[in-house]
Amino acid sequence: MTVDARAAARRPIHWAVGGALVVATALVPSAESAAAEQKSEVALRYTCPFPSGPEEVDVVVSAVLPTSARTGEEIRPAQVAVEVTLPPTALARFAGLDAATLSAVARLTVRNSVGDTSADASWQDLTAPPTELPTPGEGESEGDRDGALTLTATGDVPTVTFGSPGRATLAPDALGLALTSLTEAGEPTAPPGLDVACAPAPGQEPELAAIAIRGDQDPTAPAPRPGESDPV
Repeated sequence: MTVDARAAARRPIHWAVGGALVVATALVPSAESAAAEQKSEVALRYTCPFPSGPEEVDVVVSAVLPTSARTGEEIRPAQVAVEVTLPPTALARFAGLDAATLSAVARLTVRNSVGDTSADASWQDLTAPPTELPTPGEGESEGDRDGALTLTATGDVPTVTFGSPGRATLAPDALGLALTSLTEAGEPTAPPGLDVACAPAPGQEPELAAIAIRGDQDPTAPAPRPGESDPV
């Protein structure tokens, strides 16, 4: 199940999955957790259909997450970044459009799991600013690795709440890219954009982070915050 973050911003979204409740309450600041934080990162390879044909794209997903939480506690991924490195063959289309810069809006499906249950969340509207396209034939330089281009998309994502204790994981899945190219004068090229739906290559370990979820009766679990209620 994929959740539209724009809809989530209007109201909490509840996933009831096999008895484990996963809740996304998008883009509403939550109180700070007392749990220690972890800087998590996973490098994955995706297959993306470009006009040049299927391309292998390297993607690094990173976020700051707590190491533990209790059931019903909101978890907000912070400092979220999706770093996408496009190979030269994928960029050939934009050279033919006389494009000078390329930007992106990324949409990443993230599978939230605890125990044997899982639900998908959508990290939407992660934006990468316009970045200068490498000149074909030039050697390595900043932002230009053998003619490749790296776009780093960042932004806020929905919070997630797990309703059952256990080892919870967050794992990136499908990736959508909305690419926009501009000319040297800052005008949109014709055509101005390209939408690409990427799938992770098989045989990878996609886990971004693991979080220890403790039940409310666990004596080591943090005490409820004043006025806090359990998830519905």
